[in-house]
Amino acid sequence: MTVFAIVPVKDLGETKSRLSAFLSPTERAVLTLWMLDHVLATLREVYAVQRVGVVSPSPRVLFLAEDVDATALRQESRGLNDALEEGRRWAVSEGASSLLVLPADLPYLSTFDVRMLLDLMKGYERTAAISPDKAREGTNALWIRPVDAMPFAFGPGSYEIHLRMAREQGLKVGVYEHSGVTSDVDTFEDLQALIDSGLLPS
Repeated sequence: MTVFAIVPVKDLGETKSRLSAFLSPTERAVLTLWMLDHVLATLREVYAVQRVGVVSPSPRVLFLAEDVDATALRQESRGLNDALEEGRRWAVSEGASSLLVLPADLPYLSTFDVRMLLDLMKGYERTAAISPDKAREGTNALWIRPVDAMPFAFGPGSYEIHLRMAREQGLKVGVYEHSGVTSDVDTFEDLQALIDSGLLPS
């Protein structure tokens, strides 16, 4: 099994807009880059993940990706799901047999989480492993085999949509819920929890 991972990142001027009342644009960009670096470092430590692609329109994001030996994919389209389709085309062209999609804002992600997600549906040829966010509304991780097993539907309500689409495609579906994957940073409460955790560099 050849596992590729895709990490999409918005333009840094638009990232974490829900935190704009609490953080300046520069602070939001720095936070996003720090979380992205953590996600990429975690993926590098998982032997099963052969390649990592970062899809973004941001030169700073792509520079960081290249600096840590990920593949920088300049986003040509607009929107998250179109960006992921660009990543999927790259993965297919490079010979991937399965695809793991992770957002950049998972500061608690661990190698344990990635391994558990990939092992959840091990042994099935057509499968999807899905991790919701803590509200069980959005999708914080999606692993599919084969690479073209199902469409992407990230956005509001995507967890239930992904579950439904996976079943409609005849995939064997598993759900992985652990704080390392379900806990992202979207709200002030999320930000405060991250500050209180001591993980953020001073």
